[in-house]
Amino acid sequence: MAGIHVHTQDVNDEGPQEIARRLARMDDVEYVFAQVNTIFERNPSPTGVLEHNPVSDVVIGEGLLYSGFDPKEVYPGLHQRWEPDPAKRDPLATLRDSPLNESYTIVPWVNVLNGDFLGDVENSCVRDFTGERVGHWLCPNGPHVVEMWARIIRALVAEYGWRTVMIDRIRFPDWSGRELEPRSILSCFCPACLREMPQAGIDADELRRDMRTVATSLGEKRFAEAVAFFTASASLRSWVAFRQHSVSRMVENLAARTRELCPEAELWLDVWPPSYGWLLGQDLTRLTQAGEKLKHFPYHRLGGGADVQGFIEYFADDDAGQEAAFRAFLDVFDLPYDLTYRRFKQDGFPLEFVRRENEKVRRLAQEGTRVYSGVQMWNLSPAELLEATKAAYASAADDVIYYCYGWASDELFGASNGARDAGTA
Repeated sequence: MAGIHVHTQDVNDEGPQEIARRLARMDDVEYVFAQVNTIFERNPSPTGVLEHNPVSDVVIGEGLLYSGFDPKEVYPGLHQRWEPDPAKRDPLATLRDSPLNESYTIVPWVNVLNGDFLGDVENSCVRDFTGERVGHWLCPNGPHVVEMWARIIRALVAEYGWRTVMIDRIRFPDWSGRELEPRSILSCFCPACLREMPQAGIDADELRRDMRTVATSLGEKRFAEAVAFFTASASLRSWVAFRQHSVSRMVENLAARTRELCPEAELWLDVWPPSYGWLLGQDLTRLTQAGEKLKHFPYHRLGGGADVQGFIEYFADDDAGQEAAFRAFLDVFDLPYDLTYRRFKQDGFPLEFVRRENEKVRRLAQEGTRVYSGVQMWNLSPAELLEATKAAYASAADDVIYYCYGWASDELFGASNGARDAGTA
């Protein structure tokens, strides 16, 4: 019951026949997670080219929604910008009407809080501790998020007939995006969050002061000091708990409202590895009360899916500084690896990262949660893909989901065949 992600450009540029040809070489794929709306991400990320895309070597996501219906008509108060080109607007219909829909279970894949939105954005966006808007992020406490997406999900089910939807970007911003900006983490100070902070025992002015202290220490390359202050700060601990409550409540409310509007719909969760996700607002114990199936992505070669290298080199440009910053990074996220930054750039985290993160998910998730371990399917060799997939199957995960079709070189399709039996032996 493994799965694989496909992006809008895969369907529009290559077409279902080419996708089917490559997927047929893989012996364990049942689900195809089809992107509904893009994020501001380089495809592939962070480097490389789309080796089998006949149109583009690189695609930069523009935060657009792709569908046969106008999202503004579904919910005028807040809506995602719609793909303007009719020839490319509806890749979901292309998949629905193709043999792929007979051979695989298609699951629309929705990015909830990140994209190019119109309407009441001023009251809906994330703001950092200086009051600046953060990219194209919506706050989970915003007034429109739940109703907008519940209606969109109902429209997706009605339009295409698929009843399962994977929801992604159910978190606050990390440090990456169209541009790398670590200050994005120090959020959110939108009107809705500011109204609720006192109820959570948070003094917004004190929180801002502590965030400035951390930001100053990082800017002055006092990395260990920044970690020590962050760990000891009561206001920052309360802020982390507030973020987790905010995201959990949004997902709970979205699941409940979706059931009201569309009882047959089921939501799957796409989350970060738990070593990072706690900082971005993801409490897996509570989230898995609202969704019984989840995928996370312990991509050991990339450091868990996070742009670790970009983060380190944002703050330090010499070897000593980068090693100190990397050690602080490992400490704050409780990553117990005896690893230099130089070695990390070469090999990523050890495969132990896959096992450890899956064990954490299993321990934190509600009993009965089906856990899918994301497997990095790009920027590695066939042998490395096989080893990573075997490690995922040997861990506490139930199955794997590959990321992703369009980024993978041709030689990787089928390279992990046999990993399930080898990993569970």
